[in-house]
Amino acid sequence: MRLSIYLFFIVCFFSCEKNSESTTPEIAFYHWKNEINLTAAESRYLQDLEVQKLYLHFFDVDWDVDRQEPVPVSEINISSSNLPSTIVPTIFITNRTFLKIKKNNILSFVDNLFLKIETIQKKFPETHISEIQIDCDWSQKSKENYFYFLDILKNKLKIENKILSVTIRLHQLKYPEKTGIPPSDRGALMCYNVGDLQKWETNNSILDDKITSTYLKNNMQYPLPLDIALPVFRWGVLFRDGEMIKLINQLSPSELADQKFYTKKNTNRYIVQQSTYLHGHYLYPDDHIRLESVSPRTLEIVSQQLKYALPSNNQTLIFYHLDSLTVAKYPVTEIKKIQRIFGDVN
Repeated sequence: MRLSIYLFFIVCFFSCEKNSESTTPEIAFYHWKNEINLTAAESRYLQDLEVQKLYLHFFDVDWDVDRQEPVPVSEINISSSNLPSTIVPTIFITNRTFLKIKKNNILSFVDNLFLKIETIQKKFPETHISEIQIDCDWSQKSKENYFYFLDILKNKLKIENKILSVTIRLHQLKYPEKTGIPPSDRGALMCYNVGDLQKWETNNSILDDKITSTYLKNNMQYPLPLDIALPVFRWGVLFRDGEMIKLINQLSPSELADQKFYTKKNTNRYIVQQSTYLHGHYLYPDDHIRLESVSPRTLEIVSQQLKYALPSNNQTLIFYHLDSLTVAKYPVTEIKKIQRIFGDVN
């Protein structure tokens, strides 16, 4: 009798341990530069975080007006060999591609896309590829063509024992009956770019926990298993004559510290005083710049919201994106702190 009770508690203990471990999400990163050549610091960062998966931006697809067909652009150039063991080819496709393409041309589009992916895949002989991700912010008008495209691609990947994942925006999570459910195996919920980028009054368009709280509620149900994508990037939003004209990626406050050229109006807003160049962009007097980044505290708040909104089994936590500035601003301890929030089963 005592032996039976003892064995019962042993089984319960290991069962609990297993269930607890299964709720802790895997950490992964997007890499979204045109060239991949990991620095020693970036490689060490991935090792310290035990990252086994990299979502690698292979190329974009856009509609070519002259050729009247979708064409690949911004193809990745590979210079690095010290990559994680698993990569997920990730392709961004513009919404206008699916607005313009005729349905009877989508099959050949899938074939061409698949061939392009396979060609680039051969440059990564030592990595494992079992998933392809498509990033497209579809609309009501493009939905039919986009979903048809995904259905064909999913079936094609299934033959090769690969799965298809797609990006999901917050509004698509909240209103699935309106936006539709893309025919794929998994989704990656993009929890960034949530505010109105175009308005100068916006405080932070990358991530705002007050905005995300309007989309997320406890125990939300979505027909696809969802991974979570969180932002670890910064940019400057450049305004001229009251209009947003461009983004200056990875712009830091130190680059706007020279008071000869910039006047700081408040925490994250600056006015250009003299014409100058910034990251290769020519600035004029009275141009306005809004600096945006994501604080660790905001990441933690939104992670708590997401934890209670979505089930956490077999989840990947994907950070956008990997580069030297991310390594510097978001130390391993902070990334692991976010991971523990999702892994906490209490």
